[in-house]
Order: sequence, then C-alpha cells, then structure tokens
Amino acid sequence: MSRPIGQRRRFSIFNKLVVAFLVVISPLYVLGSFINEKGAQTIKSEITNSLKQQANFYLMSLENEFERMAILQREFMNDEDLESLSMLAERMSNYERLSAMKKLHTRLSLIKASSMYISVARAYIPAVSRTVSSNRLVDPLDQVQIDQLKEDAFRSAPPFVYSDNRMYIREYYPTPFNLDKQNPAFILELEISIPALQRYLQQLPGHAGGGAILIHEDAVIVSEQDRLQDDHIRKGAGDAKPSADNVSLSLQNKDYLTVTMESAKLNSSMVVYVPEQEIMGPIQRYRVYLFLISGISLVTLIVFAYWIYRIIHRPLRKLVGAFRKVEAGILQVEIKHNSRDEFQYLYERFNNMAAHLNKLIYEVYEQQIHLQKSELKQLQSQINPHFLYNSFYLLYRMTKAEDYENSTRFTKYLGDYFQYITRNGKEEVRLEEEFHHVKVYTEIQSIRFHDRIHVLLQDVPERYRDLALPRLILQPIVENAYQHGFASSTENCRLVIRMEETRSIDGTPLLHVIVQDNGNGLTHEELEKWSQLFKLELPAAEVTGMLNVHRRLRLKYGEAAKLMVENAEPSGLTVTLVIPVEQS
Repeated sequence: MSRPIGQRRRFSIFNKLVVAFLVVISPLYVLGSFINEKGAQTIKSEITNSLKQQANFYLMSLENEFERMAILQREFMNDEDLESLSMLAERMSNYERLSAMKKLHTRLSLIKASSMYISVARAYIPAVSRTVSSNRLVDPLDQVQIDQLKEDAFRSAPPFVYSDNRMYIREYYPTPFNLDKQNPAFILELEISIPALQRYLQQLPGHAGGGAILIHEDAVIVSEQDRLQDDHIRKGAGDAKPSADNVSLSLQNKDYLTVTMESAKLNSSMVVYVPEQEIMGPIQRYRVYLFLISGISLVTLIVFAYWIYRIIHRPLRKLVGAFRKVEAGILQVEIKHNSRDEFQYLYERFNNMAAHLNKLIYEVYEQQIHLQKSELKQLQSQINPHFLYNSFYLLYRMTKAEDYENSTRFTKYLGDYFQYITRNGKEEVRLEEEFHHVKVYTEIQSIRFHDRIHVLLQDVPERYRDLALPRLILQPIVENAYQHGFASSTENCRLVIRMEETRSIDGTPLLHVIVQDNGNGLTHEELEKWSQLFKLELPAAEVTGMLNVHRRLRLKYGEAAKLMVENAEPSGLTVTLVIPVEQS
C-alpha cells in the first residue's frame, strides 16, 4: 500500500546538492585510486620478477656446489685405502689398518675443507667396525648404527638424508638395493652444515627484513635470523604448495612478498620472501597521499554541505516548516531572514499571506461562532411544550383528589425541572448536574404513571462528575422513551440509564451514555432512516428530538461524537451518546 502524497519521503534540495558534489568528485577519486593501484601492481610484478631471477641464480649456484660435492664423494669411493679396509681388512696387520685409517682421515679432511657446506666427512666401514671422519680419526661402529644407516637409505628422499635435525649426503657401496640382505662394504657420508645453509639463505633476498626457505620432502631449512620464529616459518612453508609460483606468507601479522623456485637436482623448493612494507614503501606513501586527499575531500564536502545548509537548506526548511504550520491551521506564524537575498523576499510575502489569511479566517470563524450560538439557542428552545400541559393537568387532578403528599413532591420536582431548563446563564453544565435533571424528570414521570415504569439510573462515576457537556443533552433521549417506547402500554416497563468506557481506533477515551428501554423499538426502515439523518451535516428539516441531540454533540465535540440508535433484545430501543473525553 503506497503512502499518501503528503507522507512520502522527500528528497530535499540539500541532499540533492550534496549528491551532486559527490557525483563530481567521485570519478576523480576513483581515477586516482585506480592509477595508484595499477602502479602498485606493476611495481610489485617487476620486483617479483627480479626476486625470481635472483633466486634462480642462487639456486643454480647451490645446485652446482652440491653437484660438485657429490662428484667428489663418488670419486672418493675408488680410494685404495678405503677399498683395502672394507674388503681386505682380514689380511692386513694392525699397523697397516691404522696407517690406512690415518691416510683416509687426511683425505676426508681435504673433502671437508673443499666446501663451506660440509661440516663433517665420514666413512663407515663395517668390516673393521670403525668410523673414520674428518673431525675424529676413528670411532667404533656397531651393528645398531649400521642398521640405522641402512634404514635411512630406504626412508629418505634423495639426495639428502635428514635424521635427528641433521642433513647428510650418503653413498652406499655397493648400491643400497640389497641392504636388506647384507651389510654394505662401506658408506661415505658428507654431513651438510645447516648453519652454513642458513647463512646462505639469509643473504639471498638482498633485503634486511627478508629471508629464504629451503623445503625438502624431509626437512625445512630457514634463514639464520629467522631461527627464533622457526616454528611459524615451518608451518607457513609446510602449508604452501611447492609447485606454486608465488607463496603467500604471513608471519606474526606481517605480510611478505614471496617467490618459489623448484630444483629437480636437489628435489627441493626454495621460497624467497621479503617484507612488502620494505619494497612497497614508496607506493604505500602514495597511498597515504591518497588517503590524505580523501580526508581533504571529506572535509571539503563537510564545509560545502554546511555552507549549503546555512545559505539554502536552513532558510528553506524554516519556510517549509512555516507552511506546515499553516497547513495544520496555525496562522500566527511569522518568519524572519537577516540576509538580503531571495529568501528575504519570500519570507516577507509569506508573512503578508499568513496575516491576510489569519484576518479572513478570524472573520469567518467569528461569524460561525455566532451562528452556532444562535443554533444552540434555537435547539434548546425546542423542548416539547406538551410536557408542560400534561404536568399542570396532572397537578390539577392530584389537588382535586386532595393527594397533597404527591402533589407536594410533584410541585417540588416540577419547580426544579423548569428552573433547570429555563436558566440561560450557562450553555454547558457538569455531567452530574445533567444526570440530576434526568432523575428529576423520571421522578415526575413516575408520579404521572403511578410507578408502573421502573427506572434504573446508574450513579455518575466520580472521575466524570465534572465532565462539561451541553445542557439538556440527555433529557430528550429519556423523554423519547416515555413518548414513543411506552406509548402503547405501561405494563412491565423498564428504563435503564448507564455508562460505559471505551477507546476509539486512535486511542481517544470515549464515554458511552446508554439509554435502554423494553418498549416498542423501531422497524428496520425507521432505523435506516435515522442512520441517514445522522449522516447529514446540515439537516434541512426541523431539528427536534434525537436530531437535536446529535447536532449539538457534533457542534460541541466534532466528528468523534455521535448518537447511535439500535433495537434492544428481546424488545425495545437502545440509544447511545458517544462523548470524547479529554485526557488530563
């Protein structure tokens, strides 16, 4: 259901001006943001390519170094002393075995010195149960150690063996495919220096805050300075896919730009990472400038909006508010404007218009008030004169019959009755006074009908006793019951006058004064006739009886007040006066 035109939400001129300003400035802001983001993406792409080239160079250097180490290891397998100790040890004397071990230790020391990445070079010789290394001449070798070395050969991914946080390159002679059946003749082992690898990885990115990660199937090696956050880096690198070109890495709420390089020779991946803040610093400064421009634009918008509010919206809103007051019937409106602009002219014209309307409406209103007062006087004068004739005739009969007790009461009630209806000092009375007058009227009728009509009159609730209402508003309804309801018979007649409280749809308290008899009632056609008469604003016929009351209620209370007529069950008529009650 659509709103009425007067209730539709208005899109004010002030809002339109602000939106127009936003429409003008928004494309410039969007264009600046687009250029800045495009530049940032370009620079990020160039830096990523540079990192890839640098990482590729370092990875090739590392591959070449490990390939050279593997070649030295394979060449050393043909060493005469190593072959003698592993195959001819039973034929050698102790002196020959010791001499061969010393020569073997010397050559292993040379292999260690050939590369910064070798921390220890070892030869495991099961035939003599000894291990010859570059750091120590001879160490004992038992079967438990040999079994562990054999097991490592099957569970490790080449070319590295990673065990107990240490990394090795091993060569088994003969080949390790039958190690499950027999011990090897000897095992050559180069232990890789993890600290040396970490230092190498540290210098790879070329940025103080950056680093590198070498990811193998069995191990993850991080750059030296990242040892403290080794667990975070291991987790981040372990979750990444080595096959991806770029790995997104976030460590301790800090974002890094990363590139990933694959090495088939090392069966590993190398991830190089540098802080985005470090390499994207200039772009970030441009973003700060963009935010600064955004802030300045926002301040400009606020200043512009306030300026528009002061010179246009506020005077216009004041004018609209004044028109709404006039719309609501408040004509004592005067608005002022200090600036000498178009609004000053509009304000002056509005003030003149309001003053002229106020004058015209005041004149019409005064005329209407006088007209209503005259009509009220006319309506109040239309009380049934037959009641006066009947009353004096009844008094005559009681006096002739020497019924002095009832004639005295009757005279007292009759005096009160005519005193109430003939005084012209007050046009309105309290509800308690009106009910007292109705009680006097019913007492007169009771004497007249010798108490054959039973009357039940409810006491007025204390909160409604001082309710002001037009004088003689209730008696015509009660009189109608006696004249028409009980016209054909006065046997077993009953008249009830009571009150009820309800509320209208909009929550206005309503007092219902109900007059109900068990007399003749009305036909359907008569009820329809009364319904149509009550709807007429200005009845053309003579205003008497219930129309009298209905008209006076409308003049006093407006549309909320009304008179309702309906047949009672099982017989009779119910007349209800609906009176709005102002909330205190």
